[in-house]
Amino acid sequence: MKICFNHLLLAFSYALDCVEQDCCYVSHFHGKRIAYFSMKMGEYFQLNQEAMNHLIACAILHDNGMSEYYKYGEHLDVDEFLKAHCIAGERNMSYLPFYHHIEDVVLYHHERVDGKGPFHKVEKDIPLYSQIIHLADWVDIHYSFKKMDPIGYQKMLNDIKELEGIHFSQEVIQAFISTITFEVIEQDLYALNYELKNNEYLTYREIPHSQVLSICQLFAHIIDSKSPHTKSHSIGVATLASQMAIYYHNDQDKVLQLFIAGVLHDVGKLVIDRDILEKPAQLTDREYTYMQTHAYYTYRILTDMDLGDIVHWASFHHEKLDGSGYPFGKVGDELDFNDRLLACCDIYQALTEDRPYKKALSHQESIKIMREMAHQNKIDSQIVEDINRIF
Repeated sequence: MKICFNHLLLAFSYALDCVEQDCCYVSHFHGKRIAYFSMKMGEYFQLNQEAMNHLIACAILHDNGMSEYYKYGEHLDVDEFLKAHCIAGERNMSYLPFYHHIEDVVLYHHERVDGKGPFHKVEKDIPLYSQIIHLADWVDIHYSFKKMDPIGYQKMLNDIKELEGIHFSQEVIQAFISTITFEVIEQDLYALNYELKNNEYLTYREIPHSQVLSICQLFAHIIDSKSPHTKSHSIGVATLASQMAIYYHNDQDKVLQLFIAGVLHDVGKLVIDRDILEKPAQLTDREYTYMQTHAYYTYRILTDMDLGDIVHWASFHHEKLDGSGYPFGKVGDELDFNDRLLACCDIYQALTEDRPYKKALSHQESIKIMREMAHQNKIDSQIVEDINRIF
């Protein structure tokens, strides 16, 4: 399968930023800005194309462990929290096929060169990529670029210089000063986004199916970690969809595409507030309407990923044949077979797993409910019977 991994990550970064905004303050466009600043500093160090791709990927994913914030609670002090989300993020990074090139980068991206960071590493023990990301992250958290003028920019540089040997190394500070000029800072978000999407380091290449599956595991773990009640939902839907695809005699590429659609179908839930996802009682009408927007955000994020048919297979999983679904109110003629298949797989997986408001149902109970939905012209009756036959 031919993909540009960092292009996928740039689209995914919007969802990651929403996760961070749910548990702590970060600026809009945080992930992309860190990626852009890191890319510019990487040019200072004359990184080759492969190394630059690795740095950009780490920069986008530097806070991917935030999706597990519910595990930490608000009782942790700053250092404990930084340590916890770095460990979670590093564990997720191990799914990547090029992990051996970037080991410990996310783990140590909050380390100070004086050894007073969460893991007490000193400069010589902190990977260069970690140091680059740490400075880019620190700057984006502490300063508002939207209102920054040349005086404010100079003050920022003076503040950074004062932290030499404490937070940051001399060479990384010099890289920042040399590449992150005031002209770079004052770029609007659209210009920054354009440069990220069109830089020479983002290249499409053929990736073996096994590596695509590893990347899917990374996405699924981040998505499902937002709430403990959906800890294996995405992989569950992906597995059902791929097994059904095999039953329908699809080729290997189509099976993989349906697996990816299953993994990514709920990526929009990263945008939804955690309190809604974990509410133990039934949602109010207003809360339910808000929850429904996750399908639209899935569509928006996956459209930016440029994944072809996978976009609508994943995004239309709440559409109904009679037009009563969401986010677009599609009707039967507008939903292809795989749109219908993903919808049925999602329903079956949801019925057979525990949720805050219900216990998991048996296969027989789930099929009974789905048959009633098919009778009401909500979902495809033949797919329901095929699911019953296979599982």
